Parts: sequence; C-alpha cells; structure tokens
Amino acid sequence: MSSVLQLFGVMMAIFLPITMIVFVNQYFSYKRSTNAQIIKLQREMEANSTDDLEKEVAQLKERIIVLESIVTDRGFELERNISNL
Repeated sequence: MSSVLQLFGVMMAIFLPITMIVFVNQYFSYKRSTNAQIIKLQREMEANSTDDLEKEVAQLKERIIVLESIVTDRGFELERNISNL
C-alpha cells in the first residue's frame, strides 16, 4: 500500500506544478487579451465622443450665425424700438 501512496505522491509532485503553470499561463493570457480589448474600446469611445462634440459645435456655430443675422437685422431693431415705446 505504501508503494501506491509513494507513486501517487510522485505523480502529484510532477503534475501539480505543471498544472499550475498551465493555469497561470492561461490566466495571464486571458488578462492580456481582455486588457487589449478594453483599451481598444476606450479609444473607440474617445474617437466617437470627439466626433459627436465636433458636430455639436458646428451646429451651435450655425445657430449663432442665424441669431446674429436676426439681431443685426434693421427690422428687428425697429420692432424692438417700437415695443419699447
């Protein structure tokens, strides 16, 4: 019976470290790929949000131009003067 236990002990001494190395290697491989995906998604989010902000700024500039044209129009000034009376 002791020879069976010795054989089991030797097998555990050999296979346990190998198994641990495989699991640790798989864990770090998974962690690297996950981190790479996270970084890629963050870059895409930053790029998309920049595009959205640029579009919004362009729209706001157009609105300012329209408002400036309304305010500087002589008809608007005349109406304002009449309403102040």
